[in-house]
Amino acid sequence: MLPLFILTAAYFITDPYKVLYNYTTYPSSYLMLSRGTISTIVFMRNREQYHYNSFIFGSSRTCSHTSSEWAKYLPAGSQPFSFGAWNESVEGIYRRLKLLDSLNNPIKNAFILLDVDRAFKSNDISGDHYLITGASPADYQKGFYYNYLKSPMLFISSVDYKIFHKRRAYMDGFVGEKISTSDPINNDWYPNSEADILRDSVAYYKAAEKKFYKRPIVQQYAPKQADSIMTNYTLKIAALLHKHHTNYKIVISPLYDQIKLNQQDLAMLQHIFGTQNVYDYSGINSITADKFNYGADVIHYRKKVGNLIYKEIYIGKPAGQ
Repeated sequence: MLPLFILTAAYFITDPYKVLYNYTTYPSSYLMLSRGTISTIVFMRNREQYHYNSFIFGSSRTCSHTSSEWAKYLPAGSQPFSFGAWNESVEGIYRRLKLLDSLNNPIKNAFILLDVDRAFKSNDISGDHYLITGASPADYQKGFYYNYLKSPMLFISSVDYKIFHKRRAYMDGFVGEKISTSDPINNDWYPNSEADILRDSVAYYKAAEKKFYKRPIVQQYAPKQADSIMTNYTLKIAALLHKHHTNYKIVISPLYDQIKLNQQDLAMLQHIFGTQNVYDYSGINSITADKFNYGADVIHYRKKVGNLIYKEIYIGKPAGQ
């Protein structure tokens, strides 16, 4: 085993989790970074300069709903910020809203994206930013450091990339995604998949053809997922939105699997947030029927879908309604 001082030196030199130093942007070069952590870092760094007052909340699917596009539908003076996190649940959304509230940060507008397969499931937030988890800054930093010490492949990758600045094939086993770029101001993230599609859509979808499995022709419904704990987080979200007199939209994302949100869960959301504020795009509809609305991983839809949803919920009747 390598001496501890070599591992420690490598950790502080390479900063694999991007939590030790400040960066203009946060590309996922050889390690998929925590979206929740980076979102919080960027927000805290920029909040006094840009005076954010409008926020996008939700999982990785929020990458398809950019702040720059959303701004077209917001009132003058709105300053949007994408506050997403991988695998986000209603608990994580509540914690981010709670942080904003604790800072007396205005929340004039909110776009909240909920996923049938994520929103009401308990999610491990231990790797999130300490301002979200409630951990001490010291414990937060120690967690990343100890994880690095336990990850030989991460040590190799971090040193390799630091020296040669090249993402190699062996790194695919634990990265899970290609390099993404992020907007240093509004925190929008742009996966490379969209550029790949636009470059050669025929080749892109041909290579991914087997991933687009057949779906049942009869509508399938998810089981009831919102237990008392998740319902309570949902109520807390609503309370903070009402406290800040927020203009908000709750959107159920259009996933390729076409599983429709359980009707009891939908009724709960409509009761808490108001039917007029809840837009259900889950299930079989014109968006989910078209495989070309999705990337090669099948679980993420494209930016053009996010743009369409913005247009429909702010201007016209959504296809999922």
